Amino acid sequence: MKLSTTAVIVVMILVVLPISTREFTTLAQTESLFFPADSGLLPAHSYVWQEINGFCAWAATTMAMQYAGVDITMYDVFAATTIGFSFAYFRFDDTFLMFPGALYTQVEPTQFLADLYGINYTLYVGDNIPNLEQNVQVWESEGIQVGVIDGQVEAFDLMRQTIDRGYPLLISVDPIYLPAYDYNYLREGELAGGGHGVLIVGYNDSETSATILDPGVGSFGEYYGYPEDGRGNYTTLTYTALIDAWSSRYYISNTFFPMSPVDDQMVVYNPKGDLLGPMVRDKLLGVGSIYSPNSPNALIGKFGEAGFRQLSQDITVDGLKSFLSVFDGVDDETNFKASLLYFIGLGLEAQVTLQYLSYRTALVSLPALIPEIDLEAFVEAGEAALPAFYDLADNSSLIFPGNISQATGDVASTFFTMAQGFNTTGDLDSTLASYEGFLDSVSDNLLMIADSWLNAGNALAVIWPNDFLTIYGPVLAFGGGGIAALVIVIFWWMRKKPSQ
Repeated sequence: MKLSTTAVIVVMILVVLPISTREFTTLAQTESLFFPADSGLLPAHSYVWQEINGFCAWAATTMAMQYAGVDITMYDVFAATTIGFSFAYFRFDDTFLMFPGALYTQVEPTQFLADLYGINYTLYVGDNIPNLEQNVQVWESEGIQVGVIDGQVEAFDLMRQTIDRGYPLLISVDPIYLPAYDYNYLREGELAGGGHGVLIVGYNDSETSATILDPGVGSFGEYYGYPEDGRGNYTTLTYTALIDAWSSRYYISNTFFPMSPVDDQMVVYNPKGDLLGPMVRDKLLGVGSIYSPNSPNALIGKFGEAGFRQLSQDITVDGLKSFLSVFDGVDDETNFKASLLYFIGLGLEAQVTLQYLSYRTALVSLPALIPEIDLEAFVEAGEAALPAFYDLADNSSLIFPGNISQATGDVASTFFTMAQGFNTTGDLDSTLASYEGFLDSVSDNLLMIADSWLNAGNALAVIWPNDFLTIYGPVLAFGGGGIAALVIVIFWWMRKKPSQ
């Protein structure tokens, strides 16, 4: 089967690092705080492996939080950021996009995590990043701290100063430039342009090299498995390779520092308070304004349980026919639609798998983060989703990104066979009808997840009652604005119309 390249949905999931903002101290302002040094190396902490392609940002964040003094695991991070309890789905016109919490957004969850544990989090981005001013305005409106880096010199100054303070710098890189043989998979497939999170823990100007912690080795390809040889732990990287890898990602960088003495006077939330529980509740129940604050996506997308519920309706014979009908009349229509059909299945398997892996571990971690609250009913309700997740999940599509022949999970392989059949016959109705039982099974599993998330969210709502305005505020504001505009128009028309 020849699949149309124009229909390819990128399934490689090396993650883009969080982008965030707030007031920040510039490099020039901090320079006087540090003595010149040509080298620095941080002491070893626990190495955190990301376990599968898609979790690099969160593994790196876990290590950065540990350096900042927080005793936390990656599974705790899945729970404390709420990404394990988050899911987003967009289906309208020619759009069919699924985002597990680990990929949907990383800025706000990272800031939320830092606030919970009293960590000062700042993101830096290069001044050449697209739409810088607009992005900064959005980030600042969300209370996120950002600094702007003017080129390589400032990026390296930030690296040195952060390490001299005793903390690593979390950066986003294109992994194709990293030295580990694991990334030969990307180089051989010419899969450049990915985003991957690593920590810089050392630098040596005399040797022109940096030392990194790379959570991504062993995460995909034929080398999948925990790096027993330690190749991701304290890896040396030349400055030339670092510049290529880092500049390709606009020098995106993240710092995690303990609060300064001045900041100690601030109110600091922690996971034992009443912030984490309501946030998990709203993520499970799909409150759009929580997922996409100040964004029309809050009204366009389906989130949490509502995302899985809508997806269960769209992964059916009628749902797939409706979506594919949008492309009636395109060039090479049958091949194009066959490609789309396959990549829907491949994307579904990959994204649901990533959600499953973060959800099941977050479900275990959350009660330990807030032990003073009885979460037995929540856990029981949430566990009902695990068998359905298991039926849909398979690691192969994540371990071998871009390699169709290695996507051997039941969902991906069945959709592939389905797409082949349609591409051969050109008869979509008969093809889908012959797979109706399979599609019904997938739909039922998605609905089971939706019901479980709804019940789990409602179990939390018993402890932390829902705020009506939080859930319906955007709708009311939108509707109220429309009503106000209508009143103004009517009033103007009445003033303009001659009296009877």
